[in-house]
Amino acid sequence: MPLNIPVWRSCILLVLASSIAGCASLSKDQCLNGNWQQIGFNDGLRGLTPQQLDEHAKACAEYGVQTNFDQYMLGRSRGLLNYCQPQNAFNVGRAGQGENVAACPPNMQNDFVFEFRRGQEINQMESELESIRSRVVLNNSRISRNDGRIYDIRNELRRTDLSNDARAALLNEFRTHFINRSEMRLS
Repeated sequence: MPLNIPVWRSCILLVLASSIAGCASLSKDQCLNGNWQQIGFNDGLRGLTPQQLDEHAKACAEYGVQTNFDQYMLGRSRGLLNYCQPQNAFNVGRAGQGENVAACPPNMQNDFVFEFRRGQEINQMESELESIRSRVVLNNSRISRNDGRIYDIRNELRRTDLSNDARAALLNEFRTHFINRSEMRLS
């Protein structure tokens, strides 16, 4: 059953928002309102294991609320059908998140793993590209500072009141910066 794009966007936003929210299981209001099918669905969308229900049970026990295992598992299985879709697997991999293929029904696991790895490869390439971009920016900054010093040295060498020792030191520094400039442009 193919999902339309707006549903996928909602699922992705839910997954991202859930991952940002941290480790808290459920709030008091969520426990008291206890729509266990919806809670299970949300956990399934995130690819969480059934052990998540244990965390919810601990959180809700503080408020005297018991979980509903059957409703939770029904919702979770429906949520997993969305989580286990190949496009979501790709998105999870591309986002650099861990996968939980074991949560997927056996008939969906191969496609999930294949797409997750594709997304993971893109994530790795994007990370490498960002690293290269950072090095280029850093290198350009070094080149700019080096070129600025070369410019300053040229101006200082034009002075007529320089001693021979000062001129020799500046020429030596100029050579060093000029060599550095060539090496920096090659790296």
